[in-house]
Amino acid sequence: MHLKCLLTAVVLLSGYLTGTCTAQPPVEDPEIKIGREAHEEMLKSGMKLISDPIMLSRVTTIGARLANVANKTVIPATYGTENRTPYTYRFHIVDDKDVNAFALPGGWLYVNKGLLDYVQSDDELAGVLAHEVIHAAHHHILKLQKEQDKLNTQLAIGAIAAIFAKVPVADTGNLITGLQLVALQKVNGYSQQAERDADGAGFELTRLAGFNPVGALTFMERLARDQRNRPEVDLGIFRTHPPEKQRVASLKSKLDLAAIPINRRQTTNQLRLSVLPAKNQSVTFELQLDGRVVLTSTDKAYLTQVSSVLDKALDVPTELFDVTKSSSSVLIRGNIVFTIRSSDLKLGQNPETVADKARDAIRAALFKVSLDGNL
Repeated sequence: MHLKCLLTAVVLLSGYLTGTCTAQPPVEDPEIKIGREAHEEMLKSGMKLISDPIMLSRVTTIGARLANVANKTVIPATYGTENRTPYTYRFHIVDDKDVNAFALPGGWLYVNKGLLDYVQSDDELAGVLAHEVIHAAHHHILKLQKEQDKLNTQLAIGAIAAIFAKVPVADTGNLITGLQLVALQKVNGYSQQAERDADGAGFELTRLAGFNPVGALTFMERLARDQRNRPEVDLGIFRTHPPEKQRVASLKSKLDLAAIPINRRQTTNQLRLSVLPAKNQSVTFELQLDGRVVLTSTDKAYLTQVSSVLDKALDVPTELFDVTKSSSSVLIRGNIVFTIRSSDLKLGQNPETVADKARDAIRAALFKVSLDGNL
């Protein structure tokens, strides 16, 4: 008897053999099946996917690093289950301008083009993808589905009890509505637990995969800032995610516990230096920090050199009080970054006054960054 036939015979509950054997097709993982069927339905419903090879390569390359770790490593879960199921993760880009990403069971992950336009680094994108990978790896949707099934049963029992108690029809309707709202509140509560787990475990996943977890923080800070600047809507029991302010505070706490410095310029477009032709034709070039003029000179090579020194100094998290001035020199943490040269002064300019303005320009850029991160 062939090995396949023998294995098939072993699992037959009756213990009888018919003398013939047909190889059984492999059983599809239930979560993968749910994800696949939902994916197919979304395509039928009009969801458009982007096939741009460069965009897809970026997403799949980052996603594959995260998925490889998730498939090999048990990451502690505060919601769902830690039962490790190696999935073939499938990453898709949805042609939608909204800043959003979502996951289906079984490793089907989606990011909107709007989110790709919104992130400012691969580390930020990794933070988002890690969050979604954890939703699949910790089986969140299956857990939520089970909780929903329990609540539906409780809702039905409550309605039947009201009928047997001969509650008036109008009151019965009110009772059922109340039960529905309570059920919704509970489901959203479970959803928030899933989101917190995806944030926390996603943080660990980015670290293990070699990405900078500060990216998750800067992404969430910017998202919270942008939402804060819009008219606020109190979602109440209909809120499915924890408030962004809470999520930011949690990520900061995790970075502190892991002794990871919060240097936002490493994962964002903040504190970027450039040497550009000056608009004022009396000066040839300007050294700018986030668009603020720090230093001017006719010597482009000199400004490029200063830019390199300043860039290296800012690679370490820098506070306003770290930037000082001594005579005509600007210092960061006591080290001279540059000194105002007499050849760069306009007629009547004082080198110390020019150094003051340069120090203030750097501090102003740092202050703007601190405001963005102060929620």
